[in-house]
Amino acid sequence: MHVAENFYRWLAGIRFLNGKRAKEDTRRFVKLNALLERDAHLSRFNETLLETRLNELDGIGCVRDAAYGLTLARINELTLLCAGNYADHGEVQGVGDLLFNPRRILVHIRGVPGPVVKERHMALTEQFADVAATRGGVVAWLRDETVLEIEQQALLPHLCDRLRESGIVSLEYLDSVKDRMRKIADSTSFFASGHFPDGIDLHQWLQYAGTADKKLVESKLCRFDTKIFFELGNDFQQVLQLKDMQPGFLGKMATAPSFG
Repeated sequence: MHVAENFYRWLAGIRFLNGKRAKEDTRRFVKLNALLERDAHLSRFNETLLETRLNELDGIGCVRDAAYGLTLARINELTLLCAGNYADHGEVQGVGDLLFNPRRILVHIRGVPGPVVKERHMALTEQFADVAATRGGVVAWLRDETVLEIEQQALLPHLCDRLRESGIVSLEYLDSVKDRMRKIADSTSFFASGHFPDGIDLHQWLQYAGTADKKLVESKLCRFDTKIFFELGNDFQQVLQLKDMQPGFLGKMATAPSFG
């Protein structure tokens, strides 16, 4: 799989180490990627940590080049891995938060200055239960008096949009991201409809399952790994090593670097 799009086109424009500001940005990119390497070995990283890493990336300069795209893709890979692990362990809320449930929704109420932040894991009818005597009344009030605004998408669709808009990653890679997001959704839907309790240890359950049940369940598991994540790390290091290349040298390269 080729992750980077138009490698030669943007490599000639890499601005690493061109001035003090660029040197500092490069140092911060290297530090952030080192943190991501450490995160990949944590047994249970989560949405909060992934958001922290994304915020750290956003704080590095304003150049959207190879280093940015590859680092963003690495954060995305860890987020897919996290969501896949949640799905494989029947943690429906964890999957929902990364894949479906917006991180921040604002409720605009007619005649009220300033929005109200929706409680993320609470139904609107519960959060605003005191506006009417009955649930039907609450529903009617929400319909007539409020407008919802999604301020922050769930992390995976947000990352997918940013990768697409970066213009750096390939369509092939984006397709692989979407395929894995669908796999996570399908796996979660299967286990939810199969009446598996939230948080069940599916791997322990498989030890006692019949042959047919075991085969079916195993086919639904995500079982993602860090292969692409570490290949992206190799590509990031390659970009650093090529930082001093002059555009004239590019035409002499016989083959393109492999981006996994």
